[in-house]
Amino acid sequence: MDGSLFVLLLLSGLFWSSSALSRQYHYINVRMSWPEAQSYCREKYTDLATVDTMADVNRLVNIVDAGYSGSVWIGLKRGTENRWAWSNGENTHTQYSAWTKGEPSSNKTCGYFAFGVWYSYPCSSVLHFVCYSEYEYIRVQIWKNWTDAQSYCRQYHTDLPTIHNSEEQNKIKSIIPSTSWVWIGLFLDSWEWSDKWSLFFRNWAAGQPSDHPGSGDCVGMLTTDSGKWAQYSCDLQQPFICYGGEFPQQIYSVSKEMTWTDAQSYCRLKYTDLPFVYSEEDLDKIKASTPLFNYGEGKSAVLRMKVNPGGQLDLEDPGIRSDMLAKHDIDSKHTAWAMKELLRKKHFKFLEWPSQSPDLNPIENLWSELKICFAQRPKTSLL
Repeated sequence: MDGSLFVLLLLSGLFWSSSALSRQYHYINVRMSWPEAQSYCREKYTDLATVDTMADVNRLVNIVDAGYSGSVWIGLKRGTENRWAWSNGENTHTQYSAWTKGEPSSNKTCGYFAFGVWYSYPCSSVLHFVCYSEYEYIRVQIWKNWTDAQSYCRQYHTDLPTIHNSEEQNKIKSIIPSTSWVWIGLFLDSWEWSDKWSLFFRNWAAGQPSDHPGSGDCVGMLTTDSGKWAQYSCDLQQPFICYGGEFPQQIYSVSKEMTWTDAQSYCRLKYTDLPFVYSEEDLDKIKASTPLFNYGEGKSAVLRMKVNPGGQLDLEDPGIRSDMLAKHDIDSKHTAWAMKELLRKKHFKFLEWPSQSPDLNPIENLWSELKICFAQRPKTSLL
């Protein structure tokens, strides 16, 4: 069976990760360019540092050598797409929006709230703004540009507000006069993390970032400005920060039931990621750490999905091959037409859900299905 590759879509059930509370960061006091630092981090750890919260920023500042007062590379680099996102890092803008007709404008890169809807505006303009703190919104009657308003909210409250639904929209509407314009957490972003992490937390210094030619495409953290970020030429030689545990990967087990997406977010927040299965050794580690799973014989890999800029499903890992067999659970998202159509276009053999399955976990039925499938194939195909 060495030539066979079993593929599991582990989209629900138990997932791994347990006790660490955040990413593990490593300060590397060696001067390298951004691409060199990226290669080093990927070889020794996981990648250049990805940052999700102000707590992460403070941790980065604290691990830099006390005698160093310059900047250090993190994993942010200029991307090729412009995307609207929220100040707290969430990328839920596509799930709910309240733009007025004709908005947003491509040359106005921050969002404000007025007359019950959203407008785009130059980030350098000064407006009043709203902050949020836990479950309340706070109207702040101070004139600030968007970046300064963000810094104020993070210092005295939590952040500029994220609006997920019409209920939150109406709460903000209720605390501001009908003719007021106030900054909210919307901003247009064109930067991306080295590890392709999907959240949009940013901590720019005043006047950053800039779209002027020659302003730099790679991002460093300023150790003397409360961890604010600035852009530089990627060729600049400076120290850097990596994240992740040293290889080989450490497997942890967590006794919580989550969807695949929630499990991925949990693992990326608490550790590095859901585990990759590159070898029998990796599979043995997962078996040992998750005794409730019986994976049977053969090699396994996780089939990871992503949504591309056009809103279409695609494979996150281009190394997944079309001669693999795919299996899913019966969650409606995973049995949807779009999922099946993607697998069909990629020429995957898709194992249907067995009708006799007693619950949402396909593992107990997977191997009997595979035995039937392989029994119908010529023996030469198993060599």
